[in-house]
Amino acid sequence: MRKHLVTLLGSVFYTGFFPFAPATFLCMVWLAAYLFIPGGGFLSSPISVAVMLPLALYLSHEMEKIYGKDASQIVIDEFVGMQVTMLAIEPSILKGVMGFMLFRIFDIAKPFPVGKSQKIRGGLGVVLDDVLAGIYAYGVLFILVNVFHLN
Repeated sequence: MRKHLVTLLGSVFYTGFFPFAPATFLCMVWLAAYLFIPGGGFLSSPISVAVMLPLALYLSHEMEKIYGKDASQIVIDEFVGMQVTMLAIEPSILKGVMGFMLFRIFDIAKPFPVGKSQKIRGGLGVVLDDVLAGIYAYGVLFILVNVFHLN
């Protein structure tokens, strides 16, 4: 029962088992919820991030025991990365798509210290690279939103 609950939550309701690019798929699902579900902006609230971060650390650590180091089925780390990217940014399709693209670019490119953080063992290594990629994406998005007054 515990293994099933860890897998359910760590794979974010099995989106981590999507057959092609599960991390990107999860980010698209997250973005759709953020943009189109009433109150979806709560996903990027500081309270939501504060709740999800320790949960992601724990679940990622536990899922590695089941599926292996930074397994593709673990996507709760991308969930938190998207939260950080869109942290307290007012939902809009333009900002959401830009945030999604920026996060995926930084998560895939892994500029310093994002790539180095993956060498850390356990859930911290799994989640930290996505948090750092989210911070980079948030910084660029914040500048673009404020310089160009995007809505």
